[in-house]
Amino acid sequence: MILLALIAVPFIAGLLLLIARPDAQARAIAMVATLTCTVVVLAQCWQYPGGELVFLDRDWVPDWGLRLKLGYDGIGLLMLLLTAVAFPFIIGAGVLEEQERPATVNGLLLLTQSFLFGVFSSQNAFLFYIFYELTLVPLFFYLLFWGGENRRAVTMRFFIYTLLGGLALLFGIAYCVVQEPTHSADFTALHALRLPYGTQIWLFWALFLAFAVKLPIFPFHSWQPDTYTVAPLQGTMTLGGVLLKMGLFGILRFVFPIVPLGTEYWRELIVWLSIIGALYAGWIAFRQTDLKRLVAYSSLSHVGLLCAGLFARNVYGVTGSLYQAFAHAVLVLGMLYIVGAVRRRAGSTDLSRIGGLKLAAPRLAALFFLVMINAVALPLTQSFVGEWLMFNGLWQMENGAWPTVAAVATIILGAVYMLYAYQRVMLGPETRVAAGAATPVADAGRTDHLFLVPLIAITLVLGFYPSPVIGLVQDTVRDLLSSLP
Repeated sequence: MILLALIAVPFIAGLLLLIARPDAQARAIAMVATLTCTVVVLAQCWQYPGGELVFLDRDWVPDWGLRLKLGYDGIGLLMLLLTAVAFPFIIGAGVLEEQERPATVNGLLLLTQSFLFGVFSSQNAFLFYIFYELTLVPLFFYLLFWGGENRRAVTMRFFIYTLLGGLALLFGIAYCVVQEPTHSADFTALHALRLPYGTQIWLFWALFLAFAVKLPIFPFHSWQPDTYTVAPLQGTMTLGGVLLKMGLFGILRFVFPIVPLGTEYWRELIVWLSIIGALYAGWIAFRQTDLKRLVAYSSLSHVGLLCAGLFARNVYGVTGSLYQAFAHAVLVLGMLYIVGAVRRRAGSTDLSRIGGLKLAAPRLAALFFLVMINAVALPLTQSFVGEWLMFNGLWQMENGAWPTVAAVATIILGAVYMLYAYQRVMLGPETRVAAGAATPVADAGRTDHLFLVPLIAITLVLGFYPSPVIGLVQDTVRDLLSSLP
């Protein structure tokens, strides 16, 4: 019942905030609820014996193959850990933000966390789909009512993209359940299917499309930069830090084990689409004049590498992709907090209107630098470990030299645009400090340190000693890959 409690705690707390609306106590209630979940998940990681664990298995609508089946393996536990670690930072990021109706905002965020826990612990395809679509609901309202300029049009585009991808997934699940002899939608039953080669070729796209949109990868990415830019700070953190990891997780739960021959058929195309998207996003990031849009395109570039490493379909590539998913969450949270900190001090995120902040805020400049070194994959940081593993995975592919070279080029681009962003924001002439701001620029305070120092510590500790994360997923990855034809 531990997973049911994990889903219930943020759900009940979120409903309480939405109904009672205790604005003064909203952040404290949300923080207690989400930290409780963090402690529970950390305890599960400490006690994890390996293999697949099932904590709840009950009939719900057996005629449709729908069961309440909750559990996890190493991959699912990593995603639960990622969600549990990220959300205290997401809730905490709202402390310094000017926010209308904080109880409603935090209630929506807690509901999103609850549904994400449901996604990552579901052991039934229909149950997965229900939680997968439910995550869209609170975020839709959050973006719609608290977003920036053009939020309605941007939010509707995000909703339509995600909904269409979800409908394709629903069709794919329904088709697989009909083919399963007992009409079970449990992952164990669906993974045992041996569908004809021709069927797997087209079914691959029905299953993959939803996750390609969620990640997103080129050419299914057009909703992402505008949505990240328009979304409020906590919304962008949720989207970039946690929500897109559902795409990665879904590929490993549905695509690889159910249509392995289809995956092999389309693998090279997906790898190249992912790398082309990463290079394209990196080039566009370099040309951005807005810091938040630069971070949005930077995230898109990193996600392209994640998908390429995943579709290398070997231990190095898949393990590196999962490790990098955790590193990417830490990086996105840190970079987006920096964006918010710069906006609060300079009154803008327009790179042409800000500069020289280091002179007035040297501690903030140091924190920005320590976050940035993870973005450029400096050795002894989290990103270096994940990217090194993914590059090894790509190299081991048949004809993998050119994809590896192209993937390495994205790292060079990343260093260029991140150093450029740092130079424009923190360095430059003093006369550009806080352009358009009415008050003097404040240096990093206690709240800034409480947010950024733990993220930097995670980056450096897991960069130096990555075994806790790699050890969590390595056996599961090997079991998954060894089961594929």
